[in-house]
Amino acid sequence: MLPLNRLFPAVVLVFSLALSGCASIGLDTFGIGVNQARSDRAESLANKGDYAGAAYLYELLARSNKGKQRTEYLQRALNYYERTGDDASASRIRMALANEAVVTSNVTTGEIAVLLPSSGVYANAANAVRQGIESVYARQPEGKRPTLRYIDSGNLGEAIAQADSAAMILGPLSKPSVQRVVSNGINSTTITLNQVSNYSPRGVYQFGLSPVAEGEIIAEKAWADGHRTASIIYPDTSWGSRYEKGFRQRWYSLGGAVTARVRYPQGAGSFTNTVDSAMKTPADAVFIAAKPSKARKIRAQMLLSSDKKPTVYASSTAYDRRLYGHKDANFDNVWIPVLRWTVPGATAASIPTYQELESDPSFNPGLAKFYAFGIDAMLLALNAGDISRGKVLQGATGDLGLDSNGVIRRNMLWLHYHNGALTQHQPGSKK
Repeated sequence: MLPLNRLFPAVVLVFSLALSGCASIGLDTFGIGVNQARSDRAESLANKGDYAGAAYLYELLARSNKGKQRTEYLQRALNYYERTGDDASASRIRMALANEAVVTSNVTTGEIAVLLPSSGVYANAANAVRQGIESVYARQPEGKRPTLRYIDSGNLGEAIAQADSAAMILGPLSKPSVQRVVSNGINSTTITLNQVSNYSPRGVYQFGLSPVAEGEIIAEKAWADGHRTASIIYPDTSWGSRYEKGFRQRWYSLGGAVTARVRYPQGAGSFTNTVDSAMKTPADAVFIAAKPSKARKIRAQMLLSSDKKPTVYASSTAYDRRLYGHKDANFDNVWIPVLRWTVPGATAASIPTYQELESDPSFNPGLAKFYAFGIDAMLLALNAGDISRGKVLQGATGDLGLDSNGVIRRNMLWLHYHNGALTQHQPGSKK
């Protein structure tokens, strides 16, 4: 018999595939229909003894609902996780139930402690984050400018102790360090610079640029655009697998079917076999995780090898700022979510532009997402009170909002290639 952690996703997939073709349910991305359909699925699984599968579906429902409805779904998830003996998941749900919204104040005085590594593998990324933070800080008026204090996060315990009196903590950056903060809690209100889970302890806001989260965003967009079957093309790398995981899991949870999952070698130069495998079974949409040159080769091969015209969604890694404004016939009918900050003319007036940071001799375009990340981290700290009350901020990485589980969610700007030309589509927009 399969272990539970492998069994219940399989059962959920079977139900998802069965329901995806049932028009009478009236599934939609955010409406009552999808809530009722998933709730019915969960109870059906529970009646068959698959309590883990039922708990998983109720947890998904809780993520997309608020107020009393969210609390009810969390309580049902907790009940079923307890019946499976899954103590770790039950503990996570208890934390979510206890994590009432924390309303803070905008940090305009006092001290913001920034926990970043000064050496090691994350040093270059940390330096770019710091430059992004300081670019926003420099714009603040003297009377509304908190003090910034940078603390080396190499010894996390010591760093947290040094930051104990701060009005706000930004950081840490690495996933292991963020995991310690999320697992153990922290006294000061904290915006972490990475995300390790979908639930935060009280007073902690998780903020990250996760490929898994972006994969989920892309799946939601494809579903909202009316697609129900998809194939996935991704590289045999850790980052490619994270994109694939995010897209696939979210696609299944919405009720979509995956017709093919095809990995290509990172060093591949030809994509004939890759595309043939992916296109063997027809799909409404194709998700491509790739860097700019490979994404274009894959799309060009798709246009050559088949007369079928599925809509293509690409990861943000496929975007090349240098090509913006140039016609790209090989990328026809491709949608890409991008960091707003990297699109010429799309930056909000309240934050520094790409050109402003680019003028610094030390600017590294390969670290663009980390500069943007730093900009948004500082923006969130300065507007912590507003965002905890439900305000959405137009940041460098996207439109930023706080969900009921203490996680900062990004809604990204979309670019669409049509007849070789680019058009911009604001976050949340449809075709």
